[in-house]
Amino acid sequence: MQNCVNHDLLTVFFEFEDSAMFNRAIKRYGLFGLIIGLFFSILCIHVILILNVIILPIPLVYGPMLFFIFKASLQEHIDVGTVLLHLTPLISFLILFLLNPTGWYNEVDIPYMLAVFCLLTGYPVYVLFKSSKLKAETTEVNKILFVENLALLGVAAAFFFGLLFFNMIMPFDFDVNPLFVVISLMIISMGLIIWYVYTTRFEAKKEGSPIGEELIHLNLSRETIELYKTKLNSIMESEQLFLDANLSLEGLSVYTNIPKHHISYVINNSLESNFYEWLAKYRIAYSIQLLKSGTDNLKLEFLANLCGFNSRTSFTRYFKQFNGLSPSEYRLKMLQNI
Repeated sequence: MQNCVNHDLLTVFFEFEDSAMFNRAIKRYGLFGLIIGLFFSILCIHVILILNVIILPIPLVYGPMLFFIFKASLQEHIDVGTVLLHLTPLISFLILFLLNPTGWYNEVDIPYMLAVFCLLTGYPVYVLFKSSKLKAETTEVNKILFVENLALLGVAAAFFFGLLFFNMIMPFDFDVNPLFVVISLMIISMGLIIWYVYTTRFEAKKEGSPIGEELIHLNLSRETIELYKTKLNSIMESEQLFLDANLSLEGLSVYTNIPKHHISYVINNSLESNFYEWLAKYRIAYSIQLLKSGTDNLKLEFLANLCGFNSRTSFTRYFKQFNGLSPSEYRLKMLQNI
């Protein structure tokens, strides 16, 4: 499945003088990969600065970056206004740093440490809360688990950073310097990113192959692929299997008498999607039919269940992905046009 990339956000993070290079980076890595790369680079730079006793307000970026990584893992739209809003604390302290590079920290040490502690705590807790509800509703489980692990490391870092903060107010002795623990957690985070990238690429090389080679391996002709596509589309529209919230690839294979790996190949390569997104397209189209048929007074949770979704969250996410509007925005717009 192709990654949905917000060009405005990428422009904020990266400056490419060569538009061809920019497009290649988007196509190759996607928004999620680019933000992960940026996050890793910031961690590396920050560790070096800490070891050289150089204080910059870099910790203020970790919470928002985790939020952006989480949103990118769900392929949700992130505009420039959202980026600037979440980076407001960082921008504020960066201005103070630019005005007084050598003495800024001593002037605002307590407000700064408090802001870092709040951001390092708030964002990871938010991500952990949201991700716990999404693992059963997305095929990107590895991404969600990866982001969850980053969030857990963030919570741990926030705890030890909090010890540093309270030590400023009420000094007390530590057996181990909390700063060393924070650095260790940053290094572990870098290791986690390297591990995720390595395993993801390894699995992609193991499972993926050029379309021509996979066609030969599966011994599928173009006519067979078109036949599969027609059969799948016909069954989904006539039998409305997508309304079954528990429909799986295995279940569809049994129902259509098409091998599971053949269905997966056709959806992934010929239809340029994945199984759950492919199902979501039918479900969202059905939800629009319901809205246009006069069921505009239904609660969104009930409407989501009627269309085969397990939750309003996944319903809203896919609806906005395919229509550019949330269900409530779409319903309001439809009522205004009557």
